[in-house]
Amino acid sequence: MNYIFTLRGEVPAKKNSRTTLKSGKTIPSKNYQKWHEMALFSLIFQRKSQKLEKPLNQELHIEITLTHGDFRRRDGDNATSSILDTLIDSNIIEDDTWHFCRKITVENLYKKNEPSCTIRITDYK
Repeated sequence: MNYIFTLRGEVPAKKNSRTTLKSGKTIPSKNYQKWHEMALFSLIFQRKSQKLEKPLNQELHIEITLTHGDFRRRDGDNATSSILDTLIDSNIIEDDTWHFCRKITVENLYKKNEPSCTIRITDYK
């Protein structure tokens, strides 16, 4: 099993990109919501084109390559959480608990003005 998904743009951190409502409740920022909606649409399309009909529910190795378009400081583990949540929402993986996501590797690269994210999912062995 080998699935590869690609997302364009910088991955915002869901945890740190929050808006506080008058009630005191916090929700993800509009920037995150916009990214999530676009990423969800793209991942669903890619999932269907790779003929992945049901969410993966076995032990997985998920490799994430974050390519940054500039040198701003960013928190890689928060971006990873954003990606994992979107993989669940797009029905690519069933859950992001350790029972399924046995190994997660994250690599950060730089390519001027060309931010993106590549996600490779394989069997955990």
